[in-house]
Amino acid sequence: MENSLTDKQLERLLEFIGYGVLNAEYWFLGMEEGGGGEDNVRARLKFKQLEDCAEAHKILGITKHHFGKRIIQQTWRGMCYIMLRLINEEPNAENIRNYQAEKLGRFNGNTLLYELMPLPKPSISKWGYEKLIPQFKSRIEYYEKVRPQRIKLLQKLYKENTPKVVIAYGKSSWDDYKELFPGVKFIKQDQFLVGEDKDTKIVFTGHFTAKIMNGKFDDVVSIVTDG
Repeated sequence: MENSLTDKQLERLLEFIGYGVLNAEYWFLGMEEGGGGEDNVRARLKFKQLEDCAEAHKILGITKHHFGKRIIQQTWRGMCYIMLRLINEEPNAENIRNYQAEKLGRFNGNTLLYELMPLPKPSISKWGYEKLIPQFKSRIEYYEKVRPQRIKLLQKLYKENTPKVVIAYGKSSWDDYKELFPGVKFIKQDQFLVGEDKDTKIVFTGHFTAKIMNGKFDDVVSIVTDG
């Protein structure tokens, strides 16, 4: 097919890690980025394996979160709230807006934003890349083929960099996230799962945009700073 990605292009997309720096103390893990579509995916062919969040979104043509009025992105809002509390700054709208634009997932910041699965999609249940990515006939085949190698890559990066904290969000993906941390025992704490791995604290939360997280970000901060 004329518009299909080559194997080499697909390999480049599947190697993408996320936004920010690997030596960051705070890692935020999601299942996969939302959005997607052919134009978005093709623009990502310009990405390096690790990107600065603002510069990457400029490549994607999405500038509203980092430039101009700097609209708050709802998933990032929770991350910014947590980080502001951790650095003892008031998590009001203006500070969240500034932190999102200037520090979150930025090369000059202290966070890494990464996903278990590397390709953006409009929702977990959808695929929609049959023509663009014929190497995978369906969403299920994509997960079956990519997930094992992705887990190995993320485990390797985690072991090499040992972040202080990993916060994995999205309750429906908790079983998937557990595979990244073999041997870690997770204990239920309120509505969260919490694990300790040597010098790293791992917290599983609901999705940052879910109602279950309303008023709960302070609890996440308390778990992170406890002990």
